[in-house]
Amino acid sequence: MSFTAPSNEQIAEALGDLSKLPNTMKMAVTNRIEESFEPVPQPDGGDWLAQHNEKGQTMESFRKMSSSKAIPHGTHKTIYIQPVGSFDHPRAPPLDVIVEFAKIFFSGCVVELLPTVDFTKDMRKREFDGRTQYLTGGLHDYLVRTRSQRDTRRELLCVAVTMADIYPQEDWNFVYGEARTKEGVGVYSFVRLGPLFYRATSEEILQTPLTEEHRVIMLQRCIDTLLHEIGHLFGLEHCIYYACLMNGTNNEKEMDRQPSHLCPVCLCKLHSTLQFDVEHLYETFANLCDKYGLETECSWYQKRLAYIH
Repeated sequence: MSFTAPSNEQIAEALGDLSKLPNTMKMAVTNRIEESFEPVPQPDGGDWLAQHNEKGQTMESFRKMSSSKAIPHGTHKTIYIQPVGSFDHPRAPPLDVIVEFAKIFFSGCVVELLPTVDFTKDMRKREFDGRTQYLTGGLHDYLVRTRSQRDTRRELLCVAVTMADIYPQEDWNFVYGEARTKEGVGVYSFVRLGPLFYRATSEEILQTPLTEEHRVIMLQRCIDTLLHEIGHLFGLEHCIYYACLMNGTNNEKEMDRQPSHLCPVCLCKLHSTLQFDVEHLYETFANLCDKYGLETECSWYQKRLAYIH
C-alpha cells in the first residue's frame, strides 16, 4: 500500500476557512509552519501507513461528525481515568503525572484519576507469547456497565489504563489502545511502552534498574498514547498531514518519531470543540515538559509560542 503525502493545496483545503479563528489561533496554524511541522516520513513496510489506507480527516468532515465525538456540555466536562489491574511494577508510569499533562492538553475539561480496580472474571483473556492478554471489548463493557457508579452528571469520557497486555480481536497480536467513540470509553495499555519490553524477559525487566533515559522514554510514550487515544474520543482521526500526535503507529520507531503536539489541522479540530487559549496551552505544556525532563517537546512548545505572539 503506497502513501502519497498531501500537497500544500490539500492541507489548506483540510484546514478550511480560518477567518473566524482568534488571532492567536490563526498564527498558530499559519505562521512559520515549515519551521515547526515536519512532513510525514515515507512509511517502511511495517509502518502504519504502509498497512492502512488513511485518507485524512478535514475540518469539514470533522464538523459533520455528531454522535461519534465527545463535546463538553453543561456539567459533562470530566474525563475519568480508570486504572485496571496492578501498577505495582518498578517501571509502571506515574499516573498522576500523566494526568497532569492531560489536564493541560484538554483545557476546559476536568481530568480525574479514579481508584484502581481489579480485572473481573467476565473479562475475556488469552495466553499469547508467554503473557496474559485481555480483550479490549471486555474492558470497554466494564466501563459502560459501571458508569452509574461514577458521577453521571459530570462524566464526559472514561478511559481505562492498565499494565496488562491487550488485544482487540483474535487475529491481532496486540494493540496499544482502542476507543469506542460512540460510548465515550477507551482502554490503553502501557506495558509495551517500556524500552526493554522487546529486549528482555519479564524477570530481567523487573531486575533491571530504571535509568533516567528509560524513565523519560517511558513517560513520553505513555503521555503520547493517552493523549492520542483521548483525542480519538474527541473525534480526531489519524492524521496524514504532518508529523503529529494523531499519526497512526505500529511500532517503537514510529512511536518515538511521533511528537507530543498537534499539527495545524488537528489543532483546529480540537480547538473547535474546546475553545482553549492556545498561548496558555502551549506555555503551561512547555512548563510541564521542563518540570519532568521532556526536553525536546519543551523546546518545541517554547519556540512555537514565540512564533504566535
